[in-house]
Amino acid sequence: MAFAPPARSTVLEFYLNGEKVKVADPDPRQMLIEYLRDAKGLSGTKRSCLQGGCGACVVAVQEYDVATSRWLYRSVNSCLKPLVSCHGLSVTTVEGVGSERKCLHQVQKRIAENHGMQCGFCTPGMVMNTYALLRSGGKPTAEESMKNYDGNICRCTGYRNLVQASESFCKDASPEALALAERCGQHDADVCDKISSREHHSMEKMSESVTFAKDGFTWYAPLSLGEVLEFKKANPRAMYVLGDTAKGIRQAAYEVMNGRASHVISLRHVTELNVLTKSGAGLTIGGALTIQHIVEALERMQTEHSDLQWPSALAEAMKYVAQHHIRSEAGWAGNLLITIQRGFPSDLFPALLAADAEVSFVTTNAQDEKRIPIADFKPGAVPFNALLTKLHIPNLGSAFFKYYRVGQRKWLSHSFASAGFRVTVDGSKKITEARVSTGYWAATPSRSLQAEAALVGSTFDTATLQKAIAAVHSELEFAEERQFQTVDNPEGKDKYRRNLPDSYLFKFFQEAQSFYGIKSWPDEMGTLSALPLKAGNLQFQEVPGLENKPQCSANGLTTGSVRYTDDQPIPALFGYPVLSEASTGKLESLDVAEALKVEGVVDIITAVDIPGQNCAGFVPGEEPVFVEIGGSIMTSGQQLALVVADSYRTAKKAAGLVQVKITGANEGAIVTLDQAIEAGSFLQGAHFKDVVNKGDVDAGFKSSDLVFEGTTYVIGQHAFPLEKQTALAVPEEKKGMTVWHSTQGHDFTRAKLAGVLGVPGAFVVCKQSRAGGAFGPKNSRQVPVAAMAAVAAHKLEKAVKVAFEATLEQQAVGGRHGFKTKYKVGVTKEGKIQSCDIESWCNGGCTHDFTGFLTLEMGEAIPGVYNWPNMKINVHAMKTNLPSNTAVRSFGSPQGYFVCEAIIEEIAGRLEKPVEEIREMNMCGKENAVTPWGQPMEFYNVDSMWKKLKQDAKFQEREAACKAFNEQHRWRKRGISAVPLAYGHSYAYAAGTGALVNVHGSDGSVTVHHGGCEIGQGIHTKVAQVVAMSLGCPLDLVRVADTNTEVVPNARFTGGSITTEVVCESARQACKQLVETLRPHKEFLTKKDGKEPGWPELVAAANTLLGHQEKLSATGVFAPQGNQYATDLEGNALGKYHGDYFTYGAGISEVELDVLTGEIRALRSDILYDVGQSINPGIDLGQLEGAFVYGIGYYLYEEPLRDARGVERSQGVWAYKPPMAAEVPVEFNVELLRDNPFPKGVLGSKAIGEPPFMLAYSVLGAAKKAIASVRHQHGLSEHFQMPMPCTVDAIQKACGVEAKHFDCSV
Repeated sequence: MAFAPPARSTVLEFYLNGEKVKVADPDPRQMLIEYLRDAKGLSGTKRSCLQGGCGACVVAVQEYDVATSRWLYRSVNSCLKPLVSCHGLSVTTVEGVGSERKCLHQVQKRIAENHGMQCGFCTPGMVMNTYALLRSGGKPTAEESMKNYDGNICRCTGYRNLVQASESFCKDASPEALALAERCGQHDADVCDKISSREHHSMEKMSESVTFAKDGFTWYAPLSLGEVLEFKKANPRAMYVLGDTAKGIRQAAYEVMNGRASHVISLRHVTELNVLTKSGAGLTIGGALTIQHIVEALERMQTEHSDLQWPSALAEAMKYVAQHHIRSEAGWAGNLLITIQRGFPSDLFPALLAADAEVSFVTTNAQDEKRIPIADFKPGAVPFNALLTKLHIPNLGSAFFKYYRVGQRKWLSHSFASAGFRVTVDGSKKITEARVSTGYWAATPSRSLQAEAALVGSTFDTATLQKAIAAVHSELEFAEERQFQTVDNPEGKDKYRRNLPDSYLFKFFQEAQSFYGIKSWPDEMGTLSALPLKAGNLQFQEVPGLENKPQCSANGLTTGSVRYTDDQPIPALFGYPVLSEASTGKLESLDVAEALKVEGVVDIITAVDIPGQNCAGFVPGEEPVFVEIGGSIMTSGQQLALVVADSYRTAKKAAGLVQVKITGANEGAIVTLDQAIEAGSFLQGAHFKDVVNKGDVDAGFKSSDLVFEGTTYVIGQHAFPLEKQTALAVPEEKKGMTVWHSTQGHDFTRAKLAGVLGVPGAFVVCKQSRAGGAFGPKNSRQVPVAAMAAVAAHKLEKAVKVAFEATLEQQAVGGRHGFKTKYKVGVTKEGKIQSCDIESWCNGGCTHDFTGFLTLEMGEAIPGVYNWPNMKINVHAMKTNLPSNTAVRSFGSPQGYFVCEAIIEEIAGRLEKPVEEIREMNMCGKENAVTPWGQPMEFYNVDSMWKKLKQDAKFQEREAACKAFNEQHRWRKRGISAVPLAYGHSYAYAAGTGALVNVHGSDGSVTVHHGGCEIGQGIHTKVAQVVAMSLGCPLDLVRVADTNTEVVPNARFTGGSITTEVVCESARQACKQLVETLRPHKEFLTKKDGKEPGWPELVAAANTLLGHQEKLSATGVFAPQGNQYATDLEGNALGKYHGDYFTYGAGISEVELDVLTGEIRALRSDILYDVGQSINPGIDLGQLEGAFVYGIGYYLYEEPLRDARGVERSQGVWAYKPPMAAEVPVEFNVELLRDNPFPKGVLGSKAIGEPPFMLAYSVLGAAKKAIASVRHQHGLSEHFQMPMPCTVDAIQKACGVEAKHFDCSV
């Protein structure tokens, strides 16, 4: 009799934020995030990477765990969790944790009070991360709290305030964290959790098998193994699934199995697969258990058997698998299978291989269970239809076990290479048993039998180590990782990957010698751990009205009630673009027939649907919204069409079915700078010849004692905001359009869309509440996205939303410009600069965008704080077939700063002098603080700040301590570096942005409209503070409204760090008018009552129904006249220079280097910064640390990768690695210079959003010093060049590490 699964279930039931919900006829392909956002309107759960790699979508779930017979609370990525897998569960989103109207949870309150957000897009995920940790039971330790951030990215804050807020709940919290808890109130679970998820006593365990089916797709969740096998027999192509997390690898998830299956069998509740037993023989883990189950079982075993070493070591190895949100969902069985089937770089497989684990499996008969060693678990070892039923981890007894791996960053980064080692020894410390396993991308992890043979019978000495290393290489199963084989670096990182096991073996020998008491090593063994972040010493000055205040929207951000573009409660269709995969060619045709057949597809929009101009770029006709049929392809990632459907999922699926025909694809593609230079491919009009031309460089060279030449490369960087490019277009009357979009240039978008739609500019309204991070590209690269949505909405006469995810954004949106720079420098024998000639070329991509301004900014950034008697700088803009590069945080200055400091370091290296000595020798003083183009650096104080910081941070003492440390440690090195900063600001990008201040007569409340965009820099809060102070009203009466082009016209860009100043001054000017309007009423009431009136009373007197009517509305526009772009009525320039003023600072950083792997840990950073009189010190400190960490990412971790076609290989979170909490300095001390108002600044303030980025060079500089110490030890020159990228492989290569250096003799 044929097997018949249970009748199709028609209702999905689970608890959502404490309320039972029933979903009729659910779509089993749907992800939880889609249901939460698009069906329930719970927009606090954010849509971002859709790969489980950013944490913005994290929610908490509570379910009965069959294996441990208890109710579990855990955090999961809702972008990866199938909706129907929630059957019988309780799900809590950030809205269910707390709300402004009901009760703020202490997690939310402490993050809000501690400035734990800037743009706020990641904040709900951060809240849920900590909330789930607390709800899972018990007080965590500070270390546990820190490691709990292994799955959440914040691009804005620098993490410290978030980590400190979490630590405030810990049993071993620091005094600073405890002070935060005291300030916010103690955590009371009964109060704080009263509106959160349903408790398990109100829930029911899943008691029967369920089946959900729709449109030919079936989700079957049985309770017994027999049912599983019967269904598989009836549906041979059905796929087994547990967490379904693998769909996030390398691509954005959008439906169960990413559409690769018609039937799936969920194993979560299968009784026979939910076993977890421990015996003298070891652990047995059922096939339905997660990786987190194994971790916890091993940790319990370690607690019960303190005499063993291996359980905790094996558990630590498994914590490298993805991150804890995924580990709590992902099954060990699926991880092993994708390793052998897809070449997945698993951390689980090689660790289990070294532990002699075994797996059991069945095929068609539950009674016919077979068991094989994991060493034999290779492609073809088990039938294709096999189901892994058990994992067996033997009791390794007295064995010593270690696992090593290195990724691009500490967490959530697949390993370049990994290795597991295990040994046992006899009484004479001879090795009696050994296991050596290695793991690489695209190669099944394997044991090195020859290395094991070399170890057995030997002792832990140098000869044995060298034999084992040679043996590993003799049988290494190595596969190239093509992701890193780029057009700029065809060899990729393969040499580094191939040699990492040498370092791992040496590390293992060190730790084994120490463990067995054979040899005592200095504190340099193992791996660099992620230490809890210290609060740091933050010094600042407050004045009345300009105090340290949390963001006005802080509570709304922590509760998820603040709405971003994708959160607007406007029903809309979804658009997903069809992009070019070729960099050049001619678009011959778009075959949309198959895409249109997909149910739910409404239309496919192309160039023929554009009612106006097909132009979305700066230069007319340069960049089309959609490439026309017969049109030329300029770059990969170029927009060809937009699929519009009733869901994101459907639109994406259909977009993949559009057939694109391009003739001459990739022919003649120019991808690299060297190719562009050779071809003479220029972006005409974007060059700056003689950006700097001071003195006589040839004469300067003749007078120099040393003249040298060099070339360096500076790479690009993705902006990587957590909120990707997003637009929502809503048709209005008279062919108008309202467009909500994530932007920094809403009025620029409005003007461009008017042209695209063929309507007057006033008929297009662009709005935004705030952007979830921006960092530059949303000044211009939002226009093509908004144009797609607007054209679709125009044609369909319905609202259309286009929201990119991470992979899509990095495919289509350019980033920071890469540079090639040649230099010739002349110096005296002491190191005094005499002359410098620089020629630089930037990769502008396929269009002009902001490149013209950027080449100027980069050129002017090179001189820095130094005196260059003779200097010449030329910067060329090159056109390539890459997505147009654009503004990214600090806009050209990081590239220029790198070139400058590389030159300074080379001077020091060639003269064998300390680099700080060369910096001081050439640093400008107040008497000669003039740029090479003749602009005075007014109120210059870098020299005094440099001296103060070095003294306050005890630079000399710590430098000596680093030297002593390095003398005592061969395989760990430390370095400390100090760098100065002068950063020029130009008002040109924002000048003329206005503000409108309305005072409401009913109660004195105030509404402020302004032309800036809230992108996380706190512009709304600072404006509110300035308005409150200027009017004399309470801050809580001031509301800053959404950005809106029909309220405040002619706004400029929000960028360059100076828009906040401009808008604050515009608002202040408006307030001055209102104060003058209210002055007679204030005088009258004071005279009448003998005291000054309160604010509401004063306003009521000036504007009362049936009473006195004053105009309580005023506008202000601030348009500084100091730069060369400001003109009089006749167009004559009022200023001489590009920039208006300078900010100054200095930074010192100390790092520790793992010589064997190239990994860096930033131990401490100290910053002294001149922000004038801060308008809000708390916000400014957050901006400073966020910029600093952004810079750490640029200089050390982030690496855009493109192949010879120009196609991005580092798409999404899988391959692109912004810093996480483990990469920031453990200790971070900041002082905002006191008693230092800027005479020409708005309320004495200066900009801060971008300049501290460059101070992160101190981390790289410190790393270079640590490298120099290694090189000296290896007999290599301490003078070396290190072009970007300065990633772990480049650092280890610079160290000159070779296996022959490894000595572990007793």
